[in-house]
Amino acid sequence: MQKKLTELSVARIKPPKTGRFEVWDTTLPAFGVRITENDARSWIVALRKPGAKHPSRIKLGEPGQMKLAEARDKARELMEDPSSLAPAEPSKVDTVSDVAEEFITRHVLANRRKRSANDAASQLRREFVAHHRGKPIGEIGRRDILDALDRITDRGHPIAANRLLANLRKFFGWCMERGILEASPVAGIKRPAKERSRDRILNHEELTAIWAACDKMGWPFGPFVKLLIVTGQRRDEVAHMAWSDLDLERRWWILPRELTKAERVHEVPLNNLAMEIIRECPQLGTWVFPANRAESKNPISGFSKFKRKLDRVSAAQRARDAGADPETDDFELSEWLLPDWRLHDLRRTAASEMARLRQPPHVIGAILNHSPGAVMGITAVYNRHRYTDEKRRALAAWGRELERIIGRSEDAWRNTVELGG
Repeated sequence: MQKKLTELSVARIKPPKTGRFEVWDTTLPAFGVRITENDARSWIVALRKPGAKHPSRIKLGEPGQMKLAEARDKARELMEDPSSLAPAEPSKVDTVSDVAEEFITRHVLANRRKRSANDAASQLRREFVAHHRGKPIGEIGRRDILDALDRITDRGHPIAANRLLANLRKFFGWCMERGILEASPVAGIKRPAKERSRDRILNHEELTAIWAACDKMGWPFGPFVKLLIVTGQRRDEVAHMAWSDLDLERRWWILPRELTKAERVHEVPLNNLAMEIIRECPQLGTWVFPANRAESKNPISGFSKFKRKLDRVSAAQRARDAGADPETDDFELSEWLLPDWRLHDLRRTAASEMARLRQPPHVIGAILNHSPGAVMGITAVYNRHRYTDEKRRALAAWGRELERIIGRSEDAWRNTVELGG
């Protein structure tokens, strides 16, 4: 960060939540102030010591003991004649692994949601650090970055390569801020793949096929996918549904802020269908959908594997409904698979169906836990209504419509209500 330093502006700078940061003076470049999370402040100057390859931060004094003007004068003297500084001592080489771990600890894990931070850290270690572990960070060049992106793209995951590029851009930018590097090898590198937002929505026949396949697959993955459809919430949020987050008497699911992408507590009303699904799940521990292993303490995972099985079950059933026999030798399962759909498309489908039922956009946005500003613009700054009743009505309407789509009889719906669903 750069700004014109004055005694007043320095006093007004707030300390960081973690670590430290530096503010550089626009009046005298390479002179600045360093502030730590404990609000320790120091005047510093960035100079290359005799015999050193890279600039060092030289501490000049502390604002409480040295005035700004005095610190500037001392910095100028050192800039004009750095020979008075002690020669640089031989220091250990900053390796890729050492610097990356510091970056992960100080920046990634400290400033992001737990799940996104863990994903970013894991990808950085696996796709880049593992290939350059003991290499000096200063020897990483543009070719090394492109090789890492090509490895992922060649495996058929260009979007994952985009994510790695974004993480590397932040990593090397952080290295420059810390004075570890003077230039970033990522500069000017374009994303390997163009990205466009998906617009896939499942039609009623497809929803019915998926629902029927969920019935055949059973717990935990079958009910898990059903709740994705019924609630419209994100995959990882439903996967981490804990029994302690459910108030079944009041029919609420309270998502803690650390679980949500928006980093705020999110309240989801549970309609009749959601209540029925949850009450049929066995309570075996913390999670409503624990990993499918004996005595597992982790929530459900392995979504790609389960999704492939769901597709096979669904395709076989669709074939039978059309009069084909999946057991014959000439049967082609691929002809009956639902075209290009993902679990996240269920969330978009639920939102679109609620819109078709004429539910207001701001209510749907509240159900999805989207930022109010994304729907309401500047009005969101003043509107703090939580739309509790409106969300419950919208999800109830979607639940009734979904009952109709999948062919549940009116009597079955009434029985669910009578059972407390």
